[in-house]
Order: sequence, then structure tokens, then C-alpha cells
Amino acid sequence: MPISMSGMASGMDTDAIVEKLVNVESRPIKQLEIRKRNHNSRKEGLKALGKYLDDMNSAARELYGFGSSFNDKKVLLSDSSVLDAKATAGADSGDKKIKVIQLASSHKVSTDPVDEKALLPAGTFTIEVGGARQAIKFKGGTLKELEEKIRDTASDLVTASYLRKEGNDYVLTLQSKRTGEKGEIRLTGDKDLLEKAGLISGKAQAEKKEVAVTFDARYFTSYMGENRPGSESGSLRVGDGGRSVSLQGLVWREYALPVEIVLQPDTMIEFDVSYGEKKSDDSIIPGRLRLGPEEKINIKGIILEGYNIERKREGRKEKAPLFDSLVGIGLVSTDGSRRTERIYPVASDVRGAARIEAGKDFKKGAISKIVLYCNSGTVEIANVRIATPVEAKDWYAMKNVIGAPRDARLSVDGVEISRDRNDKLTDVIRGVDLTLKRVSDREVGLTIEQNADAPVDRIKKFVDAYNKYLDYQRDLTRAAKAEKPGDYEKVASQSGLFVGDMTLMRLQSTLQSTVTSAYVSPSDKPVRMLSQMGVSTGAINADWESIKSGKLLVDESLLRKTIEENPDGVAEFFGFDSDGDGKPDNGMAVKFVYVLKPYVSSGKNIIAAKIDLEENSIKLADDSIRQKEDHLKAYQEKLKRKFASMEQAISETNAQKQWMKYQLSSQEKDSGSGK
Repeated sequence: MPISMSGMASGMDTDAIVEKLVNVESRPIKQLEIRKRNHNSRKEGLKALGKYLDDMNSAARELYGFGSSFNDKKVLLSDSSVLDAKATAGADSGDKKIKVIQLASSHKVSTDPVDEKALLPAGTFTIEVGGARQAIKFKGGTLKELEEKIRDTASDLVTASYLRKEGNDYVLTLQSKRTGEKGEIRLTGDKDLLEKAGLISGKAQAEKKEVAVTFDARYFTSYMGENRPGSESGSLRVGDGGRSVSLQGLVWREYALPVEIVLQPDTMIEFDVSYGEKKSDDSIIPGRLRLGPEEKINIKGIILEGYNIERKREGRKEKAPLFDSLVGIGLVSTDGSRRTERIYPVASDVRGAARIEAGKDFKKGAISKIVLYCNSGTVEIANVRIATPVEAKDWYAMKNVIGAPRDARLSVDGVEISRDRNDKLTDVIRGVDLTLKRVSDREVGLTIEQNADAPVDRIKKFVDAYNKYLDYQRDLTRAAKAEKPGDYEKVASQSGLFVGDMTLMRLQSTLQSTVTSAYVSPSDKPVRMLSQMGVSTGAINADWESIKSGKLLVDESLLRKTIEENPDGVAEFFGFDSDGDGKPDNGMAVKFVYVLKPYVSSGKNIIAAKIDLEENSIKLADDSIRQKEDHLKAYQEKLKRKFASMEQAISETNAQKQWMKYQLSSQEKDSGSGK
């Protein structure tokens, strides 16, 4: 390869000259690269703007619809070690007193100790738990084989375990997989097999289920039924720790039960009652009241029963304004706005224990209130119980009970109730999910109140997303300002990437108008503007620059207060259904999402189209740069060839010059020697 040295003939640095000429020729490429960088910056700016718009859209959507309740409730407990509680929006605000009397437990039984080699007879028996049954056919064998058979056949109902007692003696234990009384293990079938295994001891005995009512003076209200007397002059007093109620004079009251109680057809209301009339000197002559016949008369072997009509009392009875009796008790069932009640008059000569067959009147309905009344004198009603007989049992009694099947028992504001489990108790207090942890001798205070934390956080999240968008939008569309004429070129680089872009500026203007506008509302206490709930562009007399920026400020105390006092008004400000189709179509957040839809919707939205435009511009710039670079390369080669030719020509000229000089010098020498 020939070696060439730049400028050897001409004495010039031809490489430097070529480089300078090439640099001049490459200026369009540099301009294209600057333009490409600008398009890349605009594309990245649009991507970032799209993220800000998506964040605003998501935050606005969380302000309306099913997942945006502004009526959330929270539960405060005086002792969270006894129970846990979670409230939904449907819970009623207020205070409750809960006492955990007993936790629900599962039924656990065992056999007698049996030698591991002892053989049990064949037999068929059925295991029943909570209405589910499983028949087991045992072909005979050891206790271990019986345990394996139960495990293979009835594992959905019970857990079977084979445990060593001592020596070669083992026991088989069965534990129900369901807690509460409904989880009782019931065995029927081959008695010989079950007795020899030591599981049963005979037939089980029938029982009666009772719910005791403990009264609390706070939950007595005026009687609201149709039999209400015109004016009352009596009084009511709760005594004996809530186990008794005394009524004196003309008084009708109804007691709201903390939880509804379902009555079975054979459910009875049992209570003790005593009555005393008012004497002229206002002293009370005690008497006793009892339902049913009081006397029996034997006439020639025929027994007749009747009331004691000859009994006399001192003093004058006041005329009863309602019913034929002076005292009575009633039950009320409510279904929405419908009220169903039944009043049971109690004869004034009833003495001691009384019983009312109320279940047949309510057809398995749930009662929510108890009515007590007195028309004259003084009556004391005590030990009120709601009792339901349990039908006779046709299964065997367990011989070795390790753990009895117990329902959880708790009292709510003095009314004792039971459930078959300790968790997910959603039917005790409306809208509250209870979980019982341990038994306690003390009542736990439970307070349900408005929970503004989540709504406040959602609104603050929207405000934060909106303010971040405004900051970024301002950077994108900022126009540089020249302090003096002629200085614009110096500050032009300070302008935003999208200065003068009317699409983005129009979006900002529309969003700001949407946020600050007033809206109609169907609420009884309407919230028409954000500023009413403490969200505004600045307080009165605030700095103009702050107000002009359009950024939102949150007065959290006012916002929290507004949500707590008017959750429906706040919710309907952000979104509500105005045409009854089940979809929110009006409100600030709904309109805000509507404005953003063309910019954030999936597919070719406005932002995506702008990004595509920038990418096309980048592609065109790349193509132009590629063409210019090819031209520049050819141009550089052309210059090199020209300068090389010039060097060669100069070199040849210099060589010719030297040859001619040499020839002339030789001729001069030859001429000198000839002389």
C-alpha cells in the first residue's frame, strides 16, 4: 500500500483543510440531530404527561361509584383483647355494650380405653354433624381399624385420632369440624358396636333452649302502636340489674331489643308478674297474677275448673282505658316500614309465673321490640325469657365427652344471644362483623362512628395528582420572557417543549374549569363546590401568584367535618345517577373523567397520537441524517482525491523543476570546461 504524507509537496496541511471543509458540509446533519433530540424530548415529555393524566383519571374514578363510599364506619373498642369488630357503611352509629359470656367450641368425644389387639364386632352406624350424615359400614376389627374407617368415610364431618392411653390401651377420639351446638356429633345405628367401643351410654335427653332478656332503661321508648292511650300519668323503673321492670299508673312503653330474635312456632314468652292495686290512701295492696283457672270444684266426682270470682280487694280500681286487663305484654316485628304487633293482656289475678305462646302468632318471624303496659296500679314483670322446646332426641348420648358442643354466648346491651361460631358474626349488630376472642367478666364498650379517613385520603390523593399535573403542564407549555427587546434569542431555550400547543393548553383550561365549577345535587344537604368542603385554590386574601397557579389546597379539618356531617352530600357532589340507569352520569369527578377520556382511553388517544407524530419525525430525521452522512462521506473522499491529485501535480512539477535545474547546471559546467 502506498504511503502518502499530507502536504509534502505543497507544504499545506491538506488533512486539516479537508476536515474543515467536511465540518462545514456537515452542519445540516448537526441541525437534524438537534431536531431529533428535541423530538425525543417531546416524546418522553408526552409519555410523562400521559402518566400524570392516568394518575388523575384513576384518582377521580375512586371518588364515585361502588368503591367510593363516603359513609364508611369505624369501630372503637374499649378492650380489643376480648373481641374484634369491623363496621361497614350500613352500620348505625352509636354505642353498644358487649359481654362475651362463652366462646363457641366444637364437640369432642372419645371411646373407653381399648386394648390395641381387642376385636370389635361388625356393625353399621351413622355419624351426623349439623344435618350432614355419613353411614359407616365396619366389617369388624381393632380400634385402629375403626379409626381408619371413620377417617376414610367421614373426614368431612369429624376428625378421628388414635391415641395411646397407657400400656397397650388406646382411645379413639372424634372431634366435630363445626363449632357450636349445631356441630354436635350424633351417632345412630348398631348399638352393640358403639357400646363395646365405649362411645355411647344410652339415649340422649331432650332440652329447652332459653334466651334471657335483660332490660336497659336507655332503650325504652314511647309506645308507637295503634293502641296508644291519649295521655299517660304513670312511670317505669328498671331494677334488679335489668331483670325486672316496675310500671305504675297509666304507662305504655316499648323496649327495643339490641338484636332481633327469631321465634319458632312453639316458642313461648315466660315471665314472672306481680300486681298491686292503688288504695284510696295511695298505699298498694299486693296481689299475684296467674294465667289459667285458679280453683277446682268437685261435684259428685265431676271436677270443674274456674276463676276465683269471689276474691275481693280493698280500694277502687281505676277503669282500664285499653283492653279488659290492667296489665299486659306485647311483641313487635318490623319489616322495613311495616310494623306487626300482638298485645297479650294478662289477667289481674295472675299469680307468679306466666307463659304466652307467642311463636304461633309470628310464623317464624323475628321480633325486634317488647311492649309492656300498665293501665292502673303497679305491676312488676321480671325474669323475661324466650323459650323454645327442643324436640326429643333419637340419637345416643356420648359416654366420654372431652369437650361439649357450645354456642358462643354474648350479651348485647343486656340481651343475651347465642351463635354457633366465634367469627364472622355479621347478624348480631347490623353492619358489624364481630370476632370473639376470649371470655370476659366485664362488658366491652363498642362505639360505631363515621370514618372519614378513607374518603379524606381519596380526596387528598386526587388533589395531589391534580397539582402534580399542573406543575408538569406548566413546565411543558412555559413561554420564556425577555426582559429587554432583542434578548428573546438568549432566553428562548427556557421555553417549554410544547410552548404554544393549543391542545394541551385547552386541556388544562377545561380541567381547571371542571374542578372549580358548581354542580347540581339531589342531596337534601347539597355540596355544590369543592370549596364548601375545604378544597380550594387558596384562602380569602391569599397571594395572587398562588391563586393564579390553580393548584388546590386542602383544609383537612373542614374536609373531615364535612364528610362526617354530610357524607351523602359529598358523595353526590363527586358523582350521582341522574337518569336512573344505575350509572353515575353527573358530578365533578364524573365530568373530570369525561374530559380526560380522549387523552387516556385505550388505543389511539390524543396523547398516543402525539407520541406517534414525534416518533415519525424522529424516523424522518434519522433517514435524513443517514442520507447526509452518505453524502458527507462521498464529499470527504472527493476532497481527499482532489488534494492528492494536487499534491501529485505539485510533486511532479517540483521534480521537473529540479530536473531542469540539474540540466541547466550541467550545461553551464560543460560550457566552462570548453573555454
